[in-house]
Amino acid sequence: MYTVTFYSFKGGVGRTLALANVGVELAKTGRRVLIVDFDLEAPGIDTFRLLKPKQSHQGIVEYISKFIETKTAPDSREYIYEALGVGEKDGRLWVMPAGKGGEQYVKQLNLINWEYLYENLDGYLMLEDLKAQWQKAYEPDYVLIDSRTGHTDVGGICTRQLPDAVVILFFPNEQNLAGLKPVVNAIRSEKNKEKGEKINLHFVMSNVPDLDDEEQILANLRRSFKRELGYDSLTSIIHRYDSLALLEQSIFVAERPNSRLAKDYRKLLERISEKNLEDRESVLRNLSKELQISITDFRVKDIDEWEKIQNLYPEDGEILYRLAKKMKEFGSLKKSELLFERAIDLNYRTPESLLEWAQVKQQKKECDKAFSAVFEIFQSESVTVTVLQRCINLVD
Repeated sequence: MYTVTFYSFKGGVGRTLALANVGVELAKTGRRVLIVDFDLEAPGIDTFRLLKPKQSHQGIVEYISKFIETKTAPDSREYIYEALGVGEKDGRLWVMPAGKGGEQYVKQLNLINWEYLYENLDGYLMLEDLKAQWQKAYEPDYVLIDSRTGHTDVGGICTRQLPDAVVILFFPNEQNLAGLKPVVNAIRSEKNKEKGEKINLHFVMSNVPDLDDEEQILANLRRSFKRELGYDSLTSIIHRYDSLALLEQSIFVAERPNSRLAKDYRKLLERISEKNLEDRESVLRNLSKELQISITDFRVKDIDEWEKIQNLYPEDGEILYRLAKKMKEFGSLKKSELLFERAIDLNYRTPESLLEWAQVKQQKKECDKAFSAVFEIFQSESVTVTVLQRCINLVD
């Protein structure tokens, strides 16, 4: 379960719209997704057509109110509903809304004292229990949390306690920059605390107009944000999209999949999922990419990440094969040999994997094993001309 909070210091940057589109795209591509609306003062997740419940549904506010009343964590399943018809393949999408709305909702929300909840009622443990319930009841691949704007207690819960990653959306102006600096610093400081886990940060410039920047106004602001917030590069850019479909609460990845905005959201999703080593599709995609650095620029953290992947997928032949190729590219022949052999043992016997294994065996002067692999390749119905040519070169 990979938990991602979407946060903005100010409204008007399309934060909730971005979250909704990322969530639906995840479900459309076979992932199990839970969306949680923690923007309690201005909830909006359950207003999207594809995410609407059949009738108003209790959610976060009612859950916390029940906990305060009974001093016992309620069953979270009573506060969550499924958005039917959204997922494809094995994908499913559930929503834990802010609450039912109306006067009773406002009354319950106003009675929640977050400081008292944490100091006197073990609010921290209550939310940790809630996360555990999400995992047990739904086994989601992703939990996406829509956070309140500004500097608030709820914002701190959403950006520091709950997530593995935070997507920070902003329009590049001085007000957003001044507001985001303490938030970003607080998130980064979490790795020094008891939990000690680094929260991945994604910086997304949003609602960006397509205008000539002749006076370098936008370029200068981008440099200021990069310097002051301390990131190497933007995760993504969401461009302004002038369409009345925005008034209809359209989910662009589902209803307008070829639009520029839908493409922006899919790019954002790809960048978010890169950090989630439990997302198999993302891991395969990244391992299949050409290396962007040379051996002289190689970093220890890359090997650390590959070892984590190996530990996460010890029985996955395809991932071990892709991992072996990376090890081979960096000259780690012993590790690559073991991984190639493990992939073959797990019956991942594609022409490409057999050829890589054969090349390793040839380098070790184990010619019988190399020729045996080549013979199996020649018998394959899916072998390509390129692989055949490489086999011929190998045995020459």
